[in-house]
Amino acid sequence: MREYETVFILDPVLDETQVKQEVDKVTGLITSLGGEVTIAEPPIRKRLAYEIKGRTDGYYCLVVFKAEPATIREMERSYKLDEKVLRHIVVVNPTKREPKEPVVSQQEEAKPSEQVG
Repeated sequence: MREYETVFILDPVLDETQVKQEVDKVTGLITSLGGEVTIAEPPIRKRLAYEIKGRTDGYYCLVVFKAEPATIREMERSYKLDEKVLRHIVVVNPTKREPKEPVVSQQEEAKPSEQVG
C-alpha cells in the first residue's frame, strides 16, 4: 500500500452535518476498499482563488490515507459523480518521498570557490 492524500472542496451551501457526512463518505469508501485513513482534518471554509461553478467559497477537506492504486480510481469516479464536490485531487503523499541528492557536474566540482571581497 502507498500513502496518498486527497483534498476536495465541497459546496458552501452545505451545512456542517452534510459536510461531515461527505467526509465520512470518502473515509468510508477508503476503508471499504481495504485502505486505512491516517488523518482526516476538520473541514475549513475558505474563499476560493477564483469562482468555481458560480461559488466564491467552499469547504476544504484533507484526508491522508494508505491504499492500493485501484482505490484511487474508485475515489476519482465517486468524486466526479458527486455534485457537492466542486474540485478534488488525489496525490501520492509527498512527505514519504526520499530526498534526492543534488546533481553536481564535474565542472562545478573543479571550480575553486570564488570569494566576494
